[in-house]
Amino acid sequence: MLDAAQAQVLHGAEGDNCWNPKVCYSRRSYARHHDRKNQQRNRQRQETVVELPLVEIEAFTDLHYAVLVVYRQAGAESIVHAISAQVWQGQTQIGIVQPIHCVGMVPGQIHQYMRKLLELLEGKYGIKKFAALERLDPQLCPIRPCIYHLQVSHAAG
Repeated sequence: MLDAAQAQVLHGAEGDNCWNPKVCYSRRSYARHHDRKNQQRNRQRQETVVELPLVEIEAFTDLHYAVLVVYRQAGAESIVHAISAQVWQGQTQIGIVQPIHCVGMVPGQIHQYMRKLLELLEGKYGIKKFAALERLDPQLCPIRPCIYHLQVSHAAG
């Protein structure tokens, strides 16, 4: 905020003696202009056009892959509510493994179920591992009855 002469008085021999002419001029210039320079760099990055090579999508139309769908709350320590899978061929979904509730299962049982599921997918489609993992909120669980979608019936008494 100060001009160079005022800064030299404040930080020079009469002040706290930290003024170094080899460094301070460039630091002051950077502090004054870094916002403008960063904007210019960002604008240049955004304006550069990246040409992507042409990809033949037809080559991927026969590709089979599976997506594991896990219904669980956000957070690393949350329990798995339910799991499902989707089977895709290219850009088309060709199958779905119906979700099952995992409430009450220990992690080892869930992993064992996923291994058996992968064995089934490998035998039928040649899929050896899941291509992606999709986490959905348990409120979106499609299984009924479900603890997230209790239908309370009141008995007349």
